[in-house]
Amino acid sequence: MQREAFDAELLARLVSIDSVSGAERAMSSTLRAEYEKYADEIVYDNLGSIYALKKSKTPAAPRVMISGHMDESGMIVKKILANGTVKGLILGKLEPNSLLGARVQLVSRSTKKISGTVLAFDEENQAVDAKKEVMIDLGFTSEQEARAHEIQLGDRIALGGSMWSSSAGNRIFAKNLTGCYAPLLGIELLRELAESELDFDLYVGCSVQEQVGFRGIQTATNAVAPDLGIMLDTNRAFDYQVKVQEKRGELGKGMLLNFYDPTVLPNRLLLSTLKKICQDNQIPFQYYYSLEGSDAAWVNKLRTGTPTLFMNIPVRNLQTPTEVLDRRDYVAAKQALKIFVKELTPEKIQAFKEENR
Repeated sequence: MQREAFDAELLARLVSIDSVSGAERAMSSTLRAEYEKYADEIVYDNLGSIYALKKSKTPAAPRVMISGHMDESGMIVKKILANGTVKGLILGKLEPNSLLGARVQLVSRSTKKISGTVLAFDEENQAVDAKKEVMIDLGFTSEQEARAHEIQLGDRIALGGSMWSSSAGNRIFAKNLTGCYAPLLGIELLRELAESELDFDLYVGCSVQEQVGFRGIQTATNAVAPDLGIMLDTNRAFDYQVKVQEKRGELGKGMLLNFYDPTVLPNRLLLSTLKKICQDNQIPFQYYYSLEGSDAAWVNKLRTGTPTLFMNIPVRNLQTPTEVLDRRDYVAAKQALKIFVKELTPEKIQAFKEENR
């Protein structure tokens, strides 16, 4: 796998965009600008999820939906205190142990960026209280000063920081890699398919508000009405912890072949098809099971049900200010996804739908 197959410049641009749940417009605008280069049409739901539609010339063609989320966990301004500090409520999942002293960034209604940090709320240096609230210092000395800088209740606060690579070049460190995986892979897939004619309508895109209860994927699935779903997401790496009982999701060992999710029992024919693609093309993969739910549940069970496949990669430090992925896992997933889509036919889609009958 060649290193140039990984668009690190594009990923750095995506990571720099604040996209806290309910405020994903900046990410959506970036995706639209990229999608328009390759799409026949741009499709939205009414929550903000966005998809590039690559139409087939085949009448009444089946629909394939490739989707992941584009939002990130963060905070929402709940109260502005008299001393100028801000009380925020966590949106989504953030690891409490990772937040004390973390850099954060608020984007005001006029798009002004204001940086700050997470404070301890007690003498024991706890960063998150029982109500999932945090104290944030944005550099203001009074409530009046904060309001003069356009701070309002309901403003979103994202984790801050830049992206960097390891000295060896394979590890990527950044915030919200989990919310940028699908945007990056979707854009790169559309580039690869730019000159391809498909026998199905292909929807490639991202949903909103995944971190706060899998909201956007429900409305997006109803809008697209897919016959087949391919979900792009990340899973926790259990490959380095001292007390780990069973290694799962080892960085650098390839994409994940997810055979279990508590909200989805993956389609067996889809799994065996993906496994064969990896074996035939010498693409590294590893078996994985997840104990957490995912967007895939809604694609899988809305309407009359949709056969659904994961195309996931492992990430360390999930839901923290600095997540870690290995570019080799990403490239493996990209190669497998490209081959899977290029070899897909309406007959195969129908076979996937009939697998459990």
